[in-house]
Amino acid sequence: MEYVWIEKGKDIKEILNEETKIHIKWSKKPAEDYIKLSRQYMNAGYITLREVIEVQHNNNIKYDMWFMPGVYMIRQAIELLVKAGLAIKGATKSELQYMFIANKHNIKGLYNTYKSRYGVEELNEANRVWLEKYLDSIEVVDSSSDLFRYPFKDDFMQQYGGKALDVWHMGNRLIYCYSILNKMIFSEWFDEEELDLEEEPMFLQLASSGINNCYLWDSPWSDGFHKQVTGYSEVAKFLFEKFKESKDEELFYPMVFLMRNAIEIGLKRLLHMQMKESVDEGIIRRKRNSHWLYKDLWKSIKPMLLHYSKEDNQEEETLDLAERYIKALKDLDKNGDMFRYPCSFSNEYKFNDEEIDVTNFYNYLLGLFHFIDSCDLWLDNIREYETEMEREYEADMRSEWESEMRSYMD
Repeated sequence: MEYVWIEKGKDIKEILNEETKIHIKWSKKPAEDYIKLSRQYMNAGYITLREVIEVQHNNNIKYDMWFMPGVYMIRQAIELLVKAGLAIKGATKSELQYMFIANKHNIKGLYNTYKSRYGVEELNEANRVWLEKYLDSIEVVDSSSDLFRYPFKDDFMQQYGGKALDVWHMGNRLIYCYSILNKMIFSEWFDEEELDLEEEPMFLQLASSGINNCYLWDSPWSDGFHKQVTGYSEVAKFLFEKFKESKDEELFYPMVFLMRNAIEIGLKRLLHMQMKESVDEGIIRRKRNSHWLYKDLWKSIKPMLLHYSKEDNQEEETLDLAERYIKALKDLDKNGDMFRYPCSFSNEYKFNDEEIDVTNFYNYLLGLFHFIDSCDLWLDNIREYETEMEREYEADMRSEWESEMRSYMD
């Protein structure tokens, strides 16, 4: 396969391949559009977890890294499903706006709003209790829907580091949760997946072994970003390959979101790179949680890249080209949620009625990702050289000092 790189004159919306052209069209009815995108994320998450769990392989990358975007996508599908339910039951656009802003990614809060307004009579007591306990367990560890999207935080790793997540049980419970919510809204189980009450209503499930499970461990030399960068970019590629086989346009939104997230966390990895000429610690603290690719991430990183490109006799033209790519992506998806939801909280459809060449769109993102990933490798090599030079300098200084001390003693 040809290696994809950033190119002059590349347009993310250009149609180059008629055979992979799709038409993005939303109804502008929240009840229809939220359920449509929920099904898309559910499908993408399901086939990803199936690839991890059911397909025979001996690939730890899939267990340790693909599992995370798979979990994220089904969690996103669950959030979208509850939001769809609120719209389906008759909430007005202004009411939806208020409820979505108030609860953000809090699925239990959205569920409680649904329950208080419309009731949950479609669920029996056992199913309702299981669901509520399960949703509570999500909020304990993933209230902002970022646990599996970004590097694990220190407090999480202090509790779970060195342990393994049970991919089979966690995957099943996510599907059960989605199916129960589907029954609550539509009076029927999703894909005939009835709840197994023997399953404990817990979002996180630890495994007794790391074998064929998601092992929560990083080496002392890890930058903390590798698993997410690799997992999100590889699953995006997996979904793109599935699209090429099936021409299933429902894979487009999840695929683009995963690739956009890989680009974001790739930039954040560069932001945290410890170099002789690093990004200022104060800037890192202010920008590390931002989703703004250009203003907050790229503009913070660019001076470091310029410094080392001059030292390494690299042409600045490549940086300028990468910047044009990042600006174009910023103009399309400033906050990183364009392909996460069908519309904004205020019901604006900023990406609608669009003809898209999926191959060109994906390759545009992939080229930018490859550039960012190559910067990490390039800077890592420079850092090793800087460290070696610093060691040699310190050794020379220590040798000079020892010689000077001996001369005084003589």
